[in-house]
Amino acid sequence: MQRLVRISLVLLMSVALTGCGVRFVYNQLDWLIPWYLDDYIELESEQEALFESRLASYLDWHRDDQLPKYAAFLHQIADKAETGLTVQDIAQIELQTEDFAQTLMDRMLTDLIDLLATASDKQIEQLFKRLKQDNETYRKEYIDVSPAKQRKARLKEVIKYAERWTGRLSDDQVLAISTWAEQFELMGPEIEQARLAWQQEFKRILMLREDRAAYDAAFRELIRNPKFGRSAKLQEKLEHNSEQVLQLYLALDKTLSPSQRKHMVDKLRSYADDFLILAQQK
Repeated sequence: MQRLVRISLVLLMSVALTGCGVRFVYNQLDWLIPWYLDDYIELESEQEALFESRLASYLDWHRDDQLPKYAAFLHQIADKAETGLTVQDIAQIELQTEDFAQTLMDRMLTDLIDLLATASDKQIEQLFKRLKQDNETYRKEYIDVSPAKQRKARLKEVIKYAERWTGRLSDDQVLAISTWAEQFELMGPEIEQARLAWQQEFKRILMLREDRAAYDAAFRELIRNPKFGRSAKLQEKLEHNSEQVLQLYLALDKTLSPSQRKHMVDKLRSYADDFLILAQQK
């Protein structure tokens, strides 16, 4: 259900990191989001009308209010990336990104609570049936697969992601990523445990929906606690991996060629320009 709760965040904040055109994908969100939602819960006509009305308002707000801020933020990163980001710069980027994410969540939460308050028992059953399928897929990808295969997959993902920003990596840069992949703490079982705990609590909250005050309060409390269900072991691994990613970035940054750095800066500014163009479209 966390994927559903964060649907706008995933689609709106990550669109610039996809291989698709930013402007093209963003302008399709009015049908991409309902299409994605329909995978989890089939809305009745009145629910669909409510959702589409709230979504239109949400996207208008996001285009007018948030996109110019994203553009300014990306230009600020590009300015610093021209000479290399420091640990302090990266920490500030993380704080600002978290702030953007929280703003999105705050803006959409009431609409989500209102929509799911109208769900029937049949729709709730459909939702958790789909979540069970997601859990099975997760297990196949991150638990049933050997550690060696998982590390190989992470390695390929990071190389692909890095080259999207820098162009082709050198052998030494690939070696640095390979070293990182070996030090990455696999978290499959711990994340599965957290997912299941979160889903169990979410289901309990949905069962309260006829008591609107209790339902509303419990829903907001769960969303305000992003660490719900995390074990101490998972938190330790997350912190370790976060530090390893930081060190990897700093190591790669020192090895960037002038053309690689220019590639990264130009891409940041290109996305910023796309966001400004989108903000001006109606």
